[in-house]
Amino acid sequence: MKDNYILIEIRNEKLYSVIKTLTKYNIYYSNLNINENKITLLILNEDYEKIKKLFKKQTRIIKYTGTKAIKEFIKKHYLFIISIIVSYIIILTLSNLCFGINVETNNKELKQIILKELESYEVKKYNFKKSYDEITEIKEKILENNKDKLEWLEITENGVYYNISLTERIIKNEEAETDEIMDIVSQKDALIKKVILKNGTNIKYVNEYVKKGDVIISGDILKNDEVVSYVKPDGEVYGEVWYTVTTTVPYNFIEYVSTGDIINHYYIEFLNSKMTLLGKYDYKNVFVTQKVLIDKPYIFFRLIKEEKEVFEYKELSLNKEEAYEEAVRRSDKSINAKLTNEEYIIDKKVLKKNEFSSKIEIEVFYRVYESIGKLEKRIIDEVEEE
Repeated sequence: MKDNYILIEIRNEKLYSVIKTLTKYNIYYSNLNINENKITLLILNEDYEKIKKLFKKQTRIIKYTGTKAIKEFIKKHYLFIISIIVSYIIILTLSNLCFGINVETNNKELKQIILKELESYEVKKYNFKKSYDEITEIKEKILENNKDKLEWLEITENGVYYNISLTERIIKNEEAETDEIMDIVSQKDALIKKVILKNGTNIKYVNEYVKKGDVIISGDILKNDEVVSYVKPDGEVYGEVWYTVTTTVPYNFIEYVSTGDIINHYYIEFLNSKMTLLGKYDYKNVFVTQKVLIDKPYIFFRLIKEEKEVFEYKELSLNKEEAYEEAVRRSDKSINAKLTNEEYIIDKKVLKKNEFSSKIEIEVFYRVYESIGKLEKRIIDEVEEE
């Protein structure tokens, strides 16, 4: 059988003498190959010791065949093979463990209920993951046990984590007035760039155009395309909004620069007269913010605080290029003043540039990424019965 063969090499200058010796001692061989002063041949496993005695150090094994080859490979590389097997077992074990459960809800009480329910079915951190059929059964049991709290529940496997998506059940109040139903609508014409749904039902999606007033997230909860309940929708919507800003900059103007100094002036106002209590009353080059501290009908005076921000001013004279850059800067500033940290200018383009003898005027088109969602009460048309 092939399993009993060994491929060997014999080095000897008298190669034909080697073949005669093999024949003399009835040593069976095959696949004979002669190359210069060495021959290779396939022999029976039990004949190897005979050949080794005949030719001593001139003989070496090239390879084993069949199961013998496998045994020799294992013997030679057993540490490597063991490490591969152990690594595979570890990876297989870890990939079948649950390392965390993410319940997608802001309702902390409901989240704890879901986690306790899952734990009762042995779905918890560092436990082995369940099969698809087991997860389906567990999901149905949790829904059955929490009919008054859950409208819908889904358990999905995400790598070594479980994601729990749910819709909270809101019991319809038949006596509730219809104007209490809310939707998240677009505040302006825009192209939707991002929707973060926390509660409710998506009506519009990313890359859809919306007009001002269009519903993006509805308060309706649907099941089989039917409204089964209402919730207060919750979510964030960002879109691309468009603006055109016209800015004029004179070539000569005065720029006011804050020094960072603040002067607090406290005084009493009585019968249209002022009496300083603390701080300087008169001061040049200040922006004043006033706040009434005491003003009661049973007190005959008012206590007022003036916060005076000190500034310096300088006269500037710009050429046409500098005035153009200043106009663009002011246009950007007017847009950025309306934006939060999450909002930003996507792109801009100067549409018009008019140069006059004393000023420059530009018109800039802006594409802006900003929040466009707004919570509004739904207006429901009532049909009068005749």
